[in-house]
Amino acid sequence: MRIDIYSDTVCPWCYLGKRRFELAVAARPQYEPRITWRPFELNPDLPAEGVDRETFASVRRADATRLEESHKELTRLGEASGIRFRFDLIERVPNTRRSHLLIAHAARGGLQGPLKERIMRAYFEEGCDIGDPDELVRLGGELGFGPAEVRKVVILRSGQDGVVAAERHAAVLGITGVPTYIFDGQYTLSGAQDVAVFARVLDQVAEFTAGRGVAS
Repeated sequence: MRIDIYSDTVCPWCYLGKRRFELAVAARPQYEPRITWRPFELNPDLPAEGVDRETFASVRRADATRLEESHKELTRLGEASGIRFRFDLIERVPNTRRSHLLIAHAARGGLQGPLKERIMRAYFEEGCDIGDPDELVRLGGELGFGPAEVRKVVILRSGQDGVVAAERHAAVLGITGVPTYIFDGQYTLSGAQDVAVFARVLDQVAEFTAGRGVAS
């Protein structure tokens, strides 16, 4: 089973969806999904250094009350899945291109999932600026990537063509929001679904795949 997951590293619902999806996969050990994390940038026009969080909110005319209510809901839902959201620690809204470049690079060593997790945990639970190259060097180093290797990816932007192509493909597929999960290139599911929903979809996709095999 091949699963492509489009998400952004500053999307809290993507972080919640990632955790719930992984819990569903753990509950279905009979499957061995090949998961690829695909890039999606919610704020592609942000400067490379990101912006102050309060400035970002004022420019986007964010409703403070609605935002606070959303954060409370996410905090409650996150706790049930082992996530401790700390929105109060976040001071900057980063441009996420650098984080996506590093996650795409990590696919070569089969470390996409762990690196995606570490970057999102750093942002949502520790308040780190994940658009800062030095911060990405630190986070990448925790998974064994050397400083020079990370800087080549996030500063010289080696591999950028692949990330841009993946984002364009998302547009071709009609993806306008994340997280979005595509199973075997045919079945699409969007949103941070409950664990039970993810588990049921895994079962259904496996059943459809087996049915096609019998039919052929």
